[in-house]
Amino acid sequence: MSSPMPSQPVSRADKRAHLVDTALRLFAAGGYHAVGIDRVLAEAGVAKKTLYAHFPSKNALIAEVLRERDRRFRASLAAFVDRQSVPLDRLAAVFVWHRQWFAEPGFAGCMFLNVAAEFHGEVAELQQLAREHKQAVERYLAGLLEPLVGVDAAPAPAADFNLLLDGAIGVALVSGDAGAAERAWNMARRLLPATA
Repeated sequence: MSSPMPSQPVSRADKRAHLVDTALRLFAAGGYHAVGIDRVLAEAGVAKKTLYAHFPSKNALIAEVLRERDRRFRASLAAFVDRQSVPLDRLAAVFVWHRQWFAEPGFAGCMFLNVAAEFHGEVAELQQLAREHKQAVERYLAGLLEPLVGVDAAPAPAADFNLLLDGAIGVALVSGDAGAAERAWNMARRLLPATA
């Protein structure tokens, strides 16, 4: 009978990533103020010393969680949209992706809207990260709109579409209605020229 393999030490980067992943899951489900550091540490299975070796404060951890959420959100959305090749279908796919997100068990809204609501702009870095995420989504929408309305005209409907998506997120969160994304698309579609 062979002896068991020695366990591999967990790297510093892996501990950091695991901590961020655990915090992301907990903050997304329970909010930033309601979920305390002790709970994050307990669920991540790391010591407070490990936390503070990576992040000087809870707000610094929240900031990194938001950066990670932004990366995951945009990568997932782009991968979904890239399954389509027709410009109008690519744009519609953004709303289909949102509908699927809204229908996920435990959907708790947008982490960026939530951080803005919970902190009321009191932590400039967190407010800035929320703003940057929303601006990135708007730029992405503008890129999808360019083949339909032209480069110069794309920014205005992109801002409108972003507003419709944020509204749909709020409706889905409050009412549990994943169909809010489809209704938002129906409104968005009416903003496009008939030839699109």
